[in-house]
Amino acid sequence: MLDYLKFVVALISIVPSLIGIIKAVELPGSGADKAATVTGLVVEAFKIVPPEIVKQIGLDKVESYVRKAIELVVNFLNKVGVFNARPVS
Repeated sequence: MLDYLKFVVALISIVPSLIGIIKAVELPGSGADKAATVTGLVVEAFKIVPPEIVKQIGLDKVESYVRKAIELVVNFLNKVGVFNARPVS
């Protein structure tokens, strides 16, 4: 259980970095390409984690989490107007 909690905390702790990466690749259009770029960067970074940890957690779980986190962050930033000319009412 403690290992699982550490994993959850580790995933949550990458959110600020995800936001920075998302903002760094933000240009109008190509949402799917931008999401794939951010996901790819995180997945590649995760590949340097020791193999025994990767096996325990599963790269597919990390990728799934990152994709959902990107979706949530981008939706929020769009809603508050960070990526739009004006906020959505």
